[in-house]
Amino acid sequence: MEWLLYGSVALIALAFLLLVVYIARTLVVLQETLRRLAAAISHADEQVQTVAKEVHELLRVANGIAFDVQKKAEKLDGAVEAVGEIGGTVRTLNRALRQAAAALSARASRGQEKWMKVLRWTNVLLDIWEKWRERERLHPKEGMPSGKK
Repeated sequence: MEWLLYGSVALIALAFLLLVVYIARTLVVLQETLRRLAAAISHADEQVQTVAKEVHELLRVANGIAFDVQKKAEKLDGAVEAVGEIGGTVRTLNRALRQAAAALSARASRGQEKWMKVLRWTNVLLDIWEKWRERERLHPKEGMPSGKK
């Protein structure tokens, strides 16, 4: 029975040896994985720092552009205000022109009535004149030398 005891101890030692070899290989693989992970993190850190520098530069340029745009927009405020005032002036002028045109139209219509009356009387006087000339031509006055009218 002793051999059973030695066999069991040998089997346990062999199992322990296999367990130690397996754990050692796992630790070696884990060590290689951690080394690769450290290299990847280092590379990523370099990339992040490069990108951070570029972002910082872009932000500086963007701030400069924003400042420039703000200054130009402030300069344009006066121009926009002037255009607004010109628009108001043009509206006022249009209103005045409309009022003047309406007043002229009203005066013209009143004057037109007067002119119509004058033209009617002129036509009446012309008709009378034509009739008088016609009558003179048909019936010359006596005592007038012949050939003179």
